[in-house]
Amino acid sequence: MMGDVTISLWQVLVGAVCGVAAVLAARGGSRLLIGAIVGAAVAVLMDIGRGYL
Repeated sequence: MMGDVTISLWQVLVGAVCGVAAVLAARGGSRLLIGAIVGAAVAVLMDIGRGYL
């Protein structure tokens, strides 16, 4: 028997939005650090926003 796989569309959406935000914000020096910070911040904001939906 194979186990069930559940894909949360919310996690896919958060990943996509965070990735786009990180790419757009990571300009200039230390792109990896800036991208990671922006991606994490957007993930937190989207998680907070999900509570209002």
